[in-house]
Amino acid sequence: MILAIYGTGGTGREVHEIASSMNGDGTRWSEIVFIDDVTEERSLYGSEIMSFTAAAERFRPGEVEFVVAVGEPASRELLYERVAERGFTFATIVHPSAFVAPSARLGAGVFVKMQSIVSSDAVLEDNVFIQADCIVGHDVHVGAHSQISAFTHIAGNAYIGERCYLGVRASVREECTMGDDVVVAMGAVVMEKRVPSRVLAVGNPAKYVRRKAGSKVFS
Repeated sequence: MILAIYGTGGTGREVHEIASSMNGDGTRWSEIVFIDDVTEERSLYGSEIMSFTAAAERFRPGEVEFVVAVGEPASRELLYERVAERGFTFATIVHPSAFVAPSARLGAGVFVKMQSIVSSDAVLEDNVFIQADCIVGHDVHVGAHSQISAFTHIAGNAYIGERCYLGVRASVREECTMGDDVVVAMGAVVMEKRVPSRVLAVGNPAKYVRRKAGSKVFS
């Protein structure tokens, strides 16, 4: 099996180094490649870079599995759907130092980095990215294509919608229900039980600002 990392930015480089260290003697992946539709570079960290079109022509479903390695939730969804439409599968990768409870459920393409905890009966939907040193409490549900940044704590029974971005050291209270496309700024503390879709949460306790349609986390 070949691992295709979709993205050559900071997240992609991090994923490559983690996957390479986990791969050890090459028993999980015979090769690791990068997918990037923009760069003109042809290699990075000793791995080949190719466009998705080239990859789809070279590899057949069953020969390669993908992981989306970009931070922008909307872009994560776009790339995930592009890969899925061609019939390719996704790698679910958990760093050995992370703890994922046996009762937790992880979807396709989930990536969990170092020292993070995914507790009892938590659900991470497809294409969720968990950065290092996060705590996802018991019975938490994280919607597809969301990114949880480093040192973030989501307390028990919280529900995080799709395409959400939780910044570094954000905290979410127990039993919070968060809508889709929410951005929680770094260090923000969400104390309310309901957070509407398409808002930016800032401060401690968090206050909410309506996000513009089509706005991105990284602009």
